[in-house]
Amino acid sequence: MPESMRVVVDARKAFDAGIGTYIQAVVPRVAQLSELPFAALISTGQAKRYSWLSSAGVQLMEMDTPPMGLAEQVEFRHLIGTGGYFWATSLAHPMVSSVPVVATVHDVAQLALPRREMGGGPLLRPAVGAYLHSLRRRARALFAVSSFTQTEFLRFVGKPRVGEFTITPLGVEDSWAGGSHGRPSIPYLLCLGSVRPHKNVERLMQAFAHVAPRLSHQLRIVGRLPKDGIHLRWRAALPEAVRSRVVFQGELDDPALRACMTSADALLFPSLYEGFGLPVLEAMAAGCPVAAARAGALPEVYGTAAAATFDPRDVLDMARAIDQVVGMDTEARQAIVEKGRAHAASFRWEETAKRTASVLRGLLGRGTRR
Repeated sequence: MPESMRVVVDARKAFDAGIGTYIQAVVPRVAQLSELPFAALISTGQAKRYSWLSSAGVQLMEMDTPPMGLAEQVEFRHLIGTGGYFWATSLAHPMVSSVPVVATVHDVAQLALPRREMGGGPLLRPAVGAYLHSLRRRARALFAVSSFTQTEFLRFVGKPRVGEFTITPLGVEDSWAGGSHGRPSIPYLLCLGSVRPHKNVERLMQAFAHVAPRLSHQLRIVGRLPKDGIHLRWRAALPEAVRSRVVFQGELDDPALRACMTSADALLFPSLYEGFGLPVLEAMAAGCPVAAARAGALPEVYGTAAAATFDPRDVLDMARAIDQVVGMDTEARQAIVEKGRAHAASFRWEETAKRTASVLRGLLGRGTRR
């Protein structure tokens, strides 16, 4: 097939938390649904890790340069050429090329939140803004992972000059519905996500300190930890009797994470801002009740299936929600578990891929593979 019909997708972040789940779930499905030749940009020397793309018929193209830099723009021109479409699965995309672009927008948190809540250096916000405004000007189509993210893009970036948004909500793999792993020797509440300012872990720890005297639970925090060790200072500020019950587990692989989720008494999700909030759905699919913040796209995602909700900036309201979810009797817990599983089952990666593939086929004028 001619190069002019090719879709080049950026898959370099396929093993990052969050966006990596999206790339691994959606890209091979879209490639198989479409009658379009696909190529994927990957980091040099990583081809063996991408067998799931190769088996879907996707050509692998290695890149030497890191994302979002001048050298990357030069390499884009060298690798992509002038034909086909470029699918930006993150902010990185060719900004000075004639190649048409489509893009998935996960959030605009760096523009929506103040730096103290988002973290990162002083150049992060202007750099992200430059890339988002480039997408606004250049994208032939934009995929938003939630209606909230679409609204936030329009608010902070502006209306796209060409093309329109397609809402492509995320999904949940069937493997999350694996049943219970049994009761742990020490009951625990789970917080899942990288320990970054907008994830609001410090306030969650403070809320846990309020309820800990009347609970037997640990608070287990799973996700990438900050290199500066600020999470340890947050724990040191808690009452002495509570500190040992706050456990930082770092990152876990998928099987360990699923086992951790299914054995938790509840998932606590206190984030100040989410473009979607996939762990909420994964917890529901795993049969784990959820207490989540009323913030960002989270209400759109959990709907009426959360066991409790709270104001993420109010420590006492968060403590109330923890009491509420832990205090459910057996009947109420089973009812919320069943409601959560049914709700999560309505979010399917197959639907995400179908919507995405439909837009790509429309842009390139191709049919569907039987």
